[in-house]
Amino acid sequence: MFTFNAVPQSTNAISRLANIMFPAALLAAVLAGCGGDDAKHPDISGIDVQVQVQRFDRDLFALDTADLKTGMQQLTQKYPEMFPLFAVNIIHDQTNPDETPEQAVRGFLSAPQIRHLYDTVRQVYGDLRWLDRDLTKMFRYYKYYFPERPVPTVVTMVSEFVTDAFTAGDSLCGIGLDMFLGENYPAYFADPNTEPYYIRRQFVKPYMTIRLAKTIAQNIAGPPPGNRLLDQMIHNGKMLYIVDHLLPEVPDSMKMGYTREQMEGCYANEQNVWARMLEQNLLYSTDAQKLRKLVSPSPNAPVVFQEAPGEIGNWIGWRIVEAYMERFPETTMQALLEQNDAQQFLEQAKYKPRRN
Repeated sequence: MFTFNAVPQSTNAISRLANIMFPAALLAAVLAGCGGDDAKHPDISGIDVQVQVQRFDRDLFALDTADLKTGMQQLTQKYPEMFPLFAVNIIHDQTNPDETPEQAVRGFLSAPQIRHLYDTVRQVYGDLRWLDRDLTKMFRYYKYYFPERPVPTVVTMVSEFVTDAFTAGDSLCGIGLDMFLGENYPAYFADPNTEPYYIRRQFVKPYMTIRLAKTIAQNIAGPPPGNRLLDQMIHNGKMLYIVDHLLPEVPDSMKMGYTREQMEGCYANEQNVWARMLEQNLLYSTDAQKLRKLVSPSPNAPVVFQEAPGEIGNWIGWRIVEAYMERFPETTMQALLEQNDAQQFLEQAKYKPRRN
């Protein structure tokens, strides 16, 4: 049986194997189809959504520390959800349970390294009109697929690398601008637990909207219905399916956090990956340690193939969801999310991976 590991430990092996196993013209057609399905492009021109990102980061760093209490009261009035969340949950010193919100904010604003970080963010992201346009389009798709859900307020912040994107229920979401300063931004290497390259390569401007879309999809979908691999794969596949329809023009590789070569390799070897999962009886396993790299960020997923990228189980889950929706195209997004029996879902999808 063909495997990924013809070139052991090579990060480019999956790309080379894709070229070997998949005719170039056919592969191009597959990849083009993955981003250009007309069904992913409904008419959203009549949906009245206009997003203007609120610059919480600017307003926070404009506070006068000589009269911080007054400034905090004003900021609370302008950001009734965001400011308490930021002061109490995001920057609060967890080692000091007695720290007050005022002390947390004062310490945050007074730290030289954080002031320097904000100065950098201000230089790189002083103008976010492009983000307003991108998010307006994304949230029009959001209202198309989830008409009953409100469009949340969107804020930006600097949190000293606490989070890249977040949601607080259905009414608030935000972006940590300091997490998108470029994969080689020096501060990302200051911590001994520096994120590896396959994570850092997403710390760039083009991933900002993608990371927010993923967080929104997670908020919509909630937790997985079980801890078997099949439960997690299909649940995560549904979230990727949502992201795909919120951002239909974004390449699949970026939605997965993959390089183009990794994405090509996944399509070229889809049948082999599925066969290996079945051979090893992985679908019904609950061994979290064994399954982790299949559904969580990782450089690879050696439980199936040494060169298979991490989260390839989520990608297979996405393919299963696509197969289901092709068979039942009238299914709404909400109805899709309400189907929690993973085994029944798999059987009804009749998923058949593409043959090489």
